[in-house]
Amino acid sequence: MSYIKKIHTLVGDFHCHSLASVHAYSTIGENIEAAKVKGLKALAITDHAIGTEDSPRLSYFENLPSLPKVVDGVRVLTGVEANIMNFKGEVDMPVETLKKLDIVIASYHTSCTRPGTVQQHTESYLQLAKNPYINIIGHAGTENFAFDYEKVVPVLGEAKKVFEINDHTFKCRKKSISNCITIAKLCKKYGFRIMVNSDAHSKYDVGSCDNAFAMLEDIKFPEELIININEDRIAEYLNSINVLY
Repeated sequence: MSYIKKIHTLVGDFHCHSLASVHAYSTIGENIEAAKVKGLKALAITDHAIGTEDSPRLSYFENLPSLPKVVDGVRVLTGVEANIMNFKGEVDMPVETLKKLDIVIASYHTSCTRPGTVQQHTESYLQLAKNPYINIIGHAGTENFAFDYEKVVPVLGEAKKVFEINDHTFKCRKKSISNCITIAKLCKKYGFRIMVNSDAHSKYDVGSCDNAFAMLEDIKFPEELIININEDRIAEYLNSINVLY
């Protein structure tokens, strides 16, 4: 087993917002161009789902698959950051729409759901594990939605849900960093693969994850468990969720 010994460079960024999210500041085209300049081979466009006030309409997500699959050598993946809307683990996108997208992230946001108890959040994630259309668990370290990490991480890992280590958290949700470390250590313990994503809200942050990588280096996280720093791993992962690379 080899551990991270230096800050890595992403090969694919699976969490990125465009102008369609309103509070983001770059177009899809600008984000793709930034990905190309930084040497990324894959970029997922994952704007906020319809449960938030600053999200695009459902028709936006319905039409996303019309984008070219490859632009200037960058594999463009259609996606969404779906909002977990309650403590039953339900999200704010119709199943028929989720089926059309390549990547589905599920995240909690206080604009959609008022925080509850640790027990309620735990139950929500356990229910989320049963949803076959969820691929990635977004910024799960969020302080307001703390859960029983020891109980939940193994269940989600066994269900093939991938936890992301979200670089944006290290910039704007600093109280959540200790929870991110706990999740990463549990993924290391159980041998579950993760992704490191930028959660970019402008082209300037696409593919930029130095803070997340520095944390993973500190805890000696196995580099072979990070999917999106290796093109072959990305292709294998996408194939496992029935998405062509």
